[in-house]
Amino acid sequence: MKFRSFAILAALAAMSAPLAVRAKDDTTPIVLSAVDQTLVDRSIARGDMLYAYDQAAWHGTDDLQEKAKAAGVWDKLAPTLGGWIVDGTAAEPVLVFIDKSDRAQAVYTARFADNGTRLIESKLLGAGDDRSISPARMKLVVALRAARTEVARAQLDVCANAAFNSVVLPPETPDGPTLVYFLTPQTQNGIWPMGGHYLVEVKADSSIGSTRPFTKSCINTGAPPKGSPAAMFITHLLDPVPTEIHVFTMRAARLPLFVATTQNNRLWSIERVGGATRIRAMEMPKK
Repeated sequence: MKFRSFAILAALAAMSAPLAVRAKDDTTPIVLSAVDQTLVDRSIARGDMLYAYDQAAWHGTDDLQEKAKAAGVWDKLAPTLGGWIVDGTAAEPVLVFIDKSDRAQAVYTARFADNGTRLIESKLLGAGDDRSISPARMKLVVALRAARTEVARAQLDVCANAAFNSVVLPPETPDGPTLVYFLTPQTQNGIWPMGGHYLVEVKADSSIGSTRPFTKSCINTGAPPKGSPAAMFITHLLDPVPTEIHVFTMRAARLPLFVATTQNNRLWSIERVGGATRIRAMEMPKK
């Protein structure tokens, strides 16, 4: 079945930032190998979860500040905050802010719908509330703290004049690692960082399993100029298929993203279709 492909207007050899693309309906999608399809499915699952969890953290941070300032406790509370964790499904994530204590007491909780974009209910916790967190959530906190130590030790670079955003994804198998992402935040409207994102895998015993960057340097992608086709393009050197960071960026930008993987000379489309993320591959268009 043919589908809407995109021919690059500028030379792909430039390997540079966002390029305009034009539609051309004459390309048949590549049928992926079982290995590549598994990798693509993983990128979609992780990328959608990253987006939902990051949205919950963003909107929850704003709500926490609003509630704490209204209660007159923000100035006292802020220095005690030790970050946040999110769990639950991508559709309905749950956010918990914790303090810096060894026991990681809960400070604020919030429940979201619509992939973390709509706040359902929230509560700033006080002295009379149960502030303990479950063993499953404590495992996420321990992994986050271990990963932070590793990021500091490895001196990983953030690609903005801002601190990393962190997102912790639970293990995908009972004995699998906890996935801790450190993301360079967006600091300019219409520009999304593609570099400065890292994954630290934390084993069940809290030791570091592996750390990976998703690019070799700082690079951004952005919305095309007004009047151009509404899509983004970037090349990728480190993987044979698009990663969860590409999915996350597409979701955050709300624009289709086209990724050229240099390992196999393929061009991939990443977009939302019918409320679901879809990734498809084609051969690289002729220059």
